[in-house]
Amino acid sequence: MSASTTAAAPLSATSHPLQRAGAWAVAVLGGRETPQEITEADLDAVASRLVGDVSTAAVAAKETAAYDWWKVLFALYPNSKATHSKRPRDKATLREALAELFVTDDLHKPAHPCTFCGTPAAVVWAKSTLPMFDTNKALNTLPPGIAGWPVCRGCRIAAWALPYGAWITAGSATVLSCEEEAAERAFAARNVRRARQIMHLGFDGLVAGARAELVAVRAMRSLRTGLPAAATLWSFKNDNQEPWLRVTRTRRAVPVFLATVEGNAELSRGWRLLELVLARHDKNGQLLASGAGEAARLLFEAEDGRSRSLLRQLHYLLHASERHWSTRNRAALTRLAFTYAKEILGMNPDLKPVATVVADWIEHGSGNPRGRLAEYRNVALSDYKLGTLLMQAHFRLTLDGRPVVASPEDWRPLIQQRPRAWEQRMLLAATVLQILQERGVAVSEARAAEPDEEARTERLLEQPLLGLDDDDDDEMGAV
Repeated sequence: MSASTTAAAPLSATSHPLQRAGAWAVAVLGGRETPQEITEADLDAVASRLVGDVSTAAVAAKETAAYDWWKVLFALYPNSKATHSKRPRDKATLREALAELFVTDDLHKPAHPCTFCGTPAAVVWAKSTLPMFDTNKALNTLPPGIAGWPVCRGCRIAAWALPYGAWITAGSATVLSCEEEAAERAFAARNVRRARQIMHLGFDGLVAGARAELVAVRAMRSLRTGLPAAATLWSFKNDNQEPWLRVTRTRRAVPVFLATVEGNAELSRGWRLLELVLARHDKNGQLLASGAGEAARLLFEAEDGRSRSLLRQLHYLLHASERHWSTRNRAALTRLAFTYAKEILGMNPDLKPVATVVADWIEHGSGNPRGRLAEYRNVALSDYKLGTLLMQAHFRLTLDGRPVVASPEDWRPLIQQRPRAWEQRMLLAATVLQILQERGVAVSEARAAEPDEEARTERLLEQPLLGLDDDDDDEMGAV
């Protein structure tokens, strides 16, 4: 940041994800629509709120709910005055020490451009008060003789407002960056409400199983216009010994996809089926993982490639699991998979010819259909093995005098090693199963659903996508 860059307001949201999340939290706490609208008086009020909450948590007894907020602070600022093992236990003394963190800059002292926004700053901070700025295991990156990074008052307050606007656990925080500021504000506003719950009830007072991805997806859905907008979640722990940072992203088309799903009854049904299946409960029926949260997680792709794919999850439900789907529910899940491929991945393949060949071979080939379906399932995702099976099916149907509707050009994208080939093979499997079910080909042992179970499932399917707009996702039952 050049020395000539200055901020026109006491606070601005910069491109740094942690400062930006804190700035949005300040805006919410200050009752403003954007960080740029924050005034000096607002900063005074927010700083007073921070000092009060932090000092209360720092002197709280370990067995109280208030102590859970101290755990959050310790995960983000492990060497600060509020979290150090030698911190004063007198609340008034601690308040005075914390208030010094947020005093107005004395510009009679030498000033330098703020590390984040470029505003002249006379205060320098180091890793004890700035989350993710070095650790005890890393060499200090500051130049020789420099005590810290210049940080203006607005950005100092934002740095400590961060946990209010982040999705927090007892050991980590997750912040959102999005192309649409409205989504960032919605994410921060929801988390500010959650922070208040944690301070009063502790983590045990929250509904289990919710996820940061769910709050982020709800925030993107709140745009309502279906605008293309990419989002990034930054999850981190500022630990002294083992700090970590994980980054996951959505594609720009996710809001469009969500609007499409919500606007179509069968797509909504497919998504709700996915949520219901992904919900996990313990043996006593207590919620362990929110189905809505787990489904939302599938829309995010990890920077290191280690993330589950929505298409792979749908492929498993349709093809690899032992679930018995009705014709309508299988069609809804299949349509959801194709819509995701089209809206998110830009794919619109015509797989009907090849799927028809595979379905014909399963239905009319030698042996029983269930055995041939199992044979297809074993090769469905392999380019070479699938090509071998298609060749066998082609010859079998031709020798039996049955028409073969697929040409070599239809085969080509499925048996080559190229981008999006495996997604097409997953979609092919979904299409094959749908054709078999539409034909009434028996490939599994039919199990009639109990009337009470079927009625309960239908009631759950009528509930809103992505749960209610709070943490109440415990209506998700196993199907």
